[in-house]
Amino acid sequence: MRYTTAALILFTAWLLLYVTDSFSADSTSNIYYKDQPPASAISPSLSIGSGSDVCVVVRSGALGTSLFNASAGIHVIDKTCERIKLSRAMAQLGLRVSATAILCQDPRVWQAMWDSNSPCPIDGKIGEEAKKLYIERGMVKLDEQGNLLAAPGIHINISKPRRVNDYGQPTQ
Repeated sequence: MRYTTAALILFTAWLLLYVTDSFSADSTSNIYYKDQPPASAISPSLSIGSGSDVCVVVRSGALGTSLFNASAGIHVIDKTCERIKLSRAMAQLGLRVSATAILCQDPRVWQAMWDSNSPCPIDGKIGEEAKKLYIERGMVKLDEQGNLLAAPGIHINISKPRRVNDYGQPTQ
């Protein structure tokens, strides 16, 4: 048994040396790349799934030179799309004030609501009660005629502070 294992090892070593000698290139060999296509960088094909209703946009790109090629791809979350979907879900549950409050996290929506004289909900208050609460708390600054000042403008802190490992969940 010992001699068989030793013989097998010697045969394998001889075979590897023979193959290496047989197929090695000599030092005078030249490789010519004339008429060869240049190396190219190809962008990765990232997919989210066809027909999926998700708020993710795919970004990919590639850069290639004669010496170096690189490509990358990422998924980017569309926050506005998420707000719209969350708002729609809240409205379907019959929580229309909550649905409006979610959309009001976007400063453009907040400004449009204020300009249309139907301010965003705050502490469950809507309409004139919400407007008074914004003014009392100093979250908005008005001029003498009661118009919203453009600059320094609106002092709104809509988003609540979040701790580091909340995974996006509100903590307060």
